[in-house]
Amino acid sequence: MALSPSVALADVVALDRVVCCYPDMPALVGAAAARAGRLLGLVYPRDVWWVRAGVRVGNLGLALQRSAFRIFCHPTAAVDAAIRQAGLTQRLRQTRGMWQVVIYARS
Repeated sequence: MALSPSVALADVVALDRVVCCYPDMPALVGAAAARAGRLLGLVYPRDVWWVRAGVRVGNLGLALQRSAFRIFCHPTAAVDAAIRQAGLTQRLRQTRGMWQVVIYARS
């Protein structure tokens, strides 16, 4: 995140299965949205009970292995709010298994 102010704008920014690996979701998606000139695409876990349960089990396994890495299932509404705050609007949302694919565009 320390480098984000120095990263140039891009027409298209994609976060493919990155949001679930980062604890500070508002900072991550806010920085990505600020650098997206036209489109921002994300693939991240769906905010449904069975995915949240799977994430908990996965994190338990990581803790038992003494790994500091954790998985996150950020609330869809919070991700959407952080991106809309940067001036983008949702154009597409699809789900595939545990994942959701969302495309935002700058007006």
